[in-house]
Amino acid sequence: DPKITASRALTFFAYGVSEATDLGIESQYVILSRLADLGFKINPDRKLCEGVSEAWDFAQKIQEYRDSIPYEIDGVVLKVDSLVDQKKLGIKARSPRWAIAFKFPPTQATTILEHIGLQVGRSGVVTPVANLSPVRVVGVMVIRATLHNEDEIVRKDLIESDTVIIQRAGDVIPEVVGPILSLRHLDAVPFRMPDHCPVCSSALVRDGAQYR
Repeated sequence: DPKITASRALTFFAYGVSEATDLGIESQYVILSRLADLGFKINPDRKLCEGVSEAWDFAQKIQEYRDSIPYEIDGVVLKVDSLVDQKKLGIKARSPRWAIAFKFPPTQATTILEHIGLQVGRSGVVTPVANLSPVRVVGVMVIRATLHNEDEIVRKDLIESDTVIIQRAGDVIPEVVGPILSLRHLDAVPFRMPDHCPVCSSALVRDGAQYR
């Protein structure tokens, strides 16, 4: 609905133009300055760095105050400034050789693994799911996370009622990292896959790492 979209006050940062050399520009940083002069909104968190060490320091600085930025980020993009060098380096099938993403470590939080439930997919695969005490991770309230299969639960040594560490992989997909063993209840019982489907009650059969 375009009316709803219009109410959202969407905005964007401009980062480049299609043919900068046609404008007589030879620098990535100058592109940003020119765009700002033309009235486009440019990201204020930018810097022209001299060498890898200075670029590294800049990325670390952004990481330190990422939580105070009024939108979510998962890293910093480092680019070769010279457009001539960019052209020499070229572009791979899916990304340029003259730019690289410096990804920040995932933000983590702790919560309680209240219950390991089961989810039946459309192909009949039964997947264990972590039902969690609600916890906010990078601006999102997380209450569930997939555990993939029984082997994953064993590998991570997860037990219901555990205090667990949660993160969003790539700051997107909720993931249970593992338990805090020092907080585990002494009477905690390891999880076991049931013998029957929780929906249709038919017998579950293991197929590789999956149950159907």
